[in-house]
This record gives sequence, C-alpha cells and structure tokens, in this order.
Amino acid sequence: MTSTTHSHRTFMSHTDTKNNILIVEDEEIIRSSLRKLLERHDFLVSDAVSIKSARELFDFSDFSLIISDLRLPGQPGTDLIELAKPVPVLIMTSYASLRSAVDTMRQGAVDYISKPFDYDEIMVSVRRIIDAPKNPTELSADLSLEGYFTRFVLENQERMSETDLAKKLGISRKSLWQRRNKLGINRKKTVTNL
Repeated sequence: MTSTTHSHRTFMSHTDTKNNILIVEDEEIIRSSLRKLLERHDFLVSDAVSIKSARELFDFSDFSLIISDLRLPGQPGTDLIELAKPVPVLIMTSYASLRSAVDTMRQGAVDYISKPFDYDEIMVSVRRIIDAPKNPTELSADLSLEGYFTRFVLENQERMSETDLAKKLGISRKSLWQRRNKLGINRKKTVTNL
C-alpha cells in the first residue's frame, strides 16, 4: 500500500516547534481526518505510515508532539517514546483497555486515546500536552491501574457520559461504578490539581 506523506518541513523553524505535530498512522482515513482536524486548529502537520518511514523522513526534534497508532507495520508505536525523547508521544489504539492504557503510560506515553476518537477529546489532549511545561513530573513509571483510572475519570467525567467513560476505559458500566465506589470517586468531583 502506497501513501503520500506530506511534509511541512519547509515552514518549520528549529527554534519554534510549538505547533508542529507528526502523525504516525498506517490507516489512511484516520491519518487524513486527524491531519485535517489539527490543521483546522492551526497546527503544522506532517505524517508517516510507519516508524521506519518517519525516521527516514523527519527529525523528531522538529516536533512538539508525535501522535502514533499503537499497532503499526514493523514496530509498535510505543517504540517512538524512546526514539523521539524528549518529544512527547500520544498513543492511539483501537484495542483499548485499562491495562493497555496503564502499560502504555508506564512506558512513557504522555497520553492514550482510544479509536474511534472524539474530536473534542483529542483536541483537549493535544492542547494540554502542547501547553504543558517542558519538564513534566515523572509519574508514568509509578502509574497504577487505580491511579490511571482515577486520573482519567476525574479529568473526563465533566464532558463524558458514564457509558463513554466505560467505553474509553475498555470496561463495563458496572465495572466503572464498582471501581468508582471502591476508590471513593463521586460523579460530582472535579479536578483541581493532579
């Protein structure tokens, strides 16, 4: 399968990479829709179909964020976490589960989004990552299932239904309710400082 890889490198400045995003996704329709979404929000977007292709075409340090599918031809998207350091990597997957989210975050991903993704959800995540201080606290290695669950629910419950929360976590609504009760997370709680 051949694909056209677009590059906006000629417009990229090595001193200002704040709006430069690389998408590494093998599915053309997802890559294309994500590109259009990000470009509508004034980001300069480059893309590749695999890590190998991305390494051949781009210098990862030219980007402020890399968004990658978890399952790519050749090697997993999580390999970009090490290859692109210190550039943050957001992982997307169609195979979402609470366990895979925590494992991905422990490997150093800055965020984890399940496909099909909600446009608002991905833009909130992208803006949070891009606007974050460049010396993030190291919480990914210490992240537990409960810690990830708590953080995800508290950050998203204001804008997502219980059904959507459960779906994004890869669990049933009953399991969501049980975990909320076990961890003492009420629906009305809001995030102030995580």
